[in-house]
Amino acid sequence: MRPPIRPDVPCLAAYPYVIVRVACPHCPNRTGSYRLARLAARLGPETPLEDVLRRIAFDCPWLNERHPRSKSQYVPKCKAHFPDLEAASPQPPDMPPGLMKLRVVQGGKA
Repeated sequence: MRPPIRPDVPCLAAYPYVIVRVACPHCPNRTGSYRLARLAARLGPETPLEDVLRRIAFDCPWLNERHPRSKSQYVPKCKAHFPDLEAASPQPPDMPPGLMKLRVVQGGKA
């Protein structure tokens, strides 16, 4: 089962970050990032996020539409998701450097 998408982000127009990242735990080579403005221009700003995932992962070998009869728990299913919308995400992918915490550089001038 795909992780649920946050209800406060129903479409691309409400996406909170400038970079839209997509990942899949089944397919390690299927990770990517897209500019929100380009996705909205190509797919439309009111496109639901489920449709965005379906369009991005259209050639996934585990997509449910390709295996309509396989409802078994042993058959992998497409698990493409937006990792930045999960509750455990550490920080957004497009955090400006000015908002990041300061750090001490060893060997710097005093």
